[in-house]
Amino acid sequence: MAELRATAENTFERAYAGDVYNTAVYLKRSLPDAQVQFLTAIGDDATSRAMRKAWVSEGIDDTLAFTVEGGLPGLYLIETDSCGERRFQYWRSNSAARRWLSLLQAHGESALWGADIIYFSGIALAILNLNERSHAIELLRRVRTHVGRMVFDPNVRLTLWETAQIAAETIEAALSICDIALPSSEDIARLFRLEEPEQQANLLLAMGVRELAITLGSSGCLVVDGEVRTRLPAPTVDIVADTSGAGDAFNGAYLATRLRGSSAEEAAQAGLIVGSRVVTHAGAIVPKSISHPRD
Repeated sequence: MAELRATAENTFERAYAGDVYNTAVYLKRSLPDAQVQFLTAIGDDATSRAMRKAWVSEGIDDTLAFTVEGGLPGLYLIETDSCGERRFQYWRSNSAARRWLSLLQAHGESALWGADIIYFSGIALAILNLNERSHAIELLRRVRTHVGRMVFDPNVRLTLWETAQIAAETIEAALSICDIALPSSEDIARLFRLEEPEQQANLLLAMGVRELAITLGSSGCLVVDGEVRTRLPAPTVDIVADTSGAGDAFNGAYLATRLRGSSAEEAAQAGLIVGSRVVTHAGAIVPKSISHPRD
C-alpha cells in the first residue's frame, strides 16, 4: 500500500508499506542471501510503478506481484500520538491487492512449491470475499505438502471483517494449517477472549500450531517450541517514535533466524532487537542503517 505520513501541517510524505511486505523487507535485510518473493497484485498507474521500484530496491523478487490493468493500490494515512501509538485511515476498498488469490489461481499454485517458508497474514485473508477466503485456506492447505513451513500472523483489523465471529472462525481455520504462528497477545485476546499469554499459547497449540512466538508489546514475548516455553523481555527503548511495523520487523527477523537453523528462542531474541530499533523511527519501513546497523 501507499503510506502517507504527516511531516508538517498539510504536508505529507509518501512511502510504501503493508504487513506482509514489511515482513518480507525485514526478512531480506536479516538474511540477504535469501530469495524473498512478494505475492500481491497492484495497478499499472504511476504510484504502482513507483511501489514496485521500491520493492526491487529492497531486493524483493516481484515475480508474483501481478499487475491489474487499470487497477490501483491501496492507500492509508497514519498518525501517531505522543507515545508513538498509531491511528490509521484506509482507502482500499477497490485495491488491486484484493485480486491476489484469483490471479495466483490463474497463474498456478505450483508457483509456491519448493519454498522453505510461506508467510501470510489475517489481512491477506480479510481483503478477500467470504467465498474466496475458504478457497485461499484450502489452496494453502494443499500447498503445505510442497513447502517447508507455513507461517501465519493473524494481524487482526476488525474493520476489514464483516463480524468479529467471522474473523475468529477464519483465523482459526488459518492457524490449523500452520507450523508457526506469530500473533500478538492483543490480537488473540481480541479474537478468542483469552487475556493470559500462557492460555493463549495452549489454545493455539490445540489448533495444531507447532511453534509460536506471542509478542507482548513492551513486555517482550512468549516463545513456545514443542514442550519448551520461554519468556523474553523486550529491549529497553529510550524514545518510542512510532510502533508501525514493529511486529512485522519482529516476524521478518524471527523467520530469517529460523532459516539459518537457530532455535526459536534465538529467533525471538533477534526479532525483539530489530523491532526495538524500528520503533525509534517514523514509518513502517525504516532506513536500513537503523534496523540493521553495521557492527
